[in-house]
Amino acid sequence: MKPSQPNCFLGVEIGGTKTQLVVTDESLIPVEKYAYEVGKSKEASQIRQLLSEKIPGLISSHPIQSVGIGFGGPVNPATGCIHQSFHVSGWDDFNLQQWMIDLTDLPVFVDNDCNVAALSEAVHGAGQPYSRVFYITLGSGVGGGFVVNGNIYYGKGPSELEVGHLVLNKKGATLESSCSGWAVNGKLIDYIKRAPKSKLAKLVVETKEEETKCMLTAMKAGDHGVAEIWNSTMDDLALGLSHVIHLLNPDVIVVGGGLSLIGNDLVEDTKKKLPKYLMSTLKNKLPKVRLSELKEMSVPYGAILLARSKLLMLNQ
Repeated sequence: MKPSQPNCFLGVEIGGTKTQLVVTDESLIPVEKYAYEVGKSKEASQIRQLLSEKIPGLISSHPIQSVGIGFGGPVNPATGCIHQSFHVSGWDDFNLQQWMIDLTDLPVFVDNDCNVAALSEAVHGAGQPYSRVFYITLGSGVGGGFVVNGNIYYGKGPSELEVGHLVLNKKGATLESSCSGWAVNGKLIDYIKRAPKSKLAKLVVETKEEETKCMLTAMKAGDHGVAEIWNSTMDDLALGLSHVIHLLNPDVIVVGGGLSLIGNDLVEDTKKKLPKYLMSTLKNKLPKVRLSELKEMSVPYGAILLARSKLLMLNQ
């Protein structure tokens, strides 16, 4: 007789760059996982088509109890309705929760991607063992989430902690327009156009890697143009995080998203620049600043934690 499988949960990440599907057991141990690029068209209909093709097979293969979704944009967690996507067209006012219930015939729970990423980092990642955990993602956009004593903080809706939309100056520059992965890559591409013989330009050709992955190597090799871009970006990040500290004063700030894969240089340079933007009483009492430990799994794991806890509440 074939032994029964333990209960499983499905976590779905829907972002501006990628879609992820992750099945885990109750202990958050991965059973099956997939990642797909959103593609250049940036259309919600193509993402829904992908989900409708892939998810039924996962459900037939595993005893999935509920589905959690981390969505890249403002959502209504109570109804599962998408308010807006800043990067992919066709999501506005779409009831993703009901659509997924119809697809899976399972309990489904939807939240903002940074909210659930903050939850996973607080419970299982770099936010441990602290009570007040702020998470910021530097990916296709810039977003934030805040967890207090293991619970996601919510504003009155339709969103909260959209730190990427903090305005940095009166010209309208935002934290997202300066510090998102897309923004930084755009700065580097523009720089290469102006300086085609720079160390960065040569590295990109030699390694065939994208510009952000070559940035630190070029800077440490003496590319002063890249150093200016780096220092300006880290200064803007510090300025944005200073507002977070003044308003929330978390125990720890966890930095995730594609740009965080640059590593500790990002954290250390940001920490050095933070004090000049803080009031005197906070200068010597900075929150910890850490890189995400769960990295690209922070959103799907957080979505699963959400789905697991919400299902437990429903069954009580």
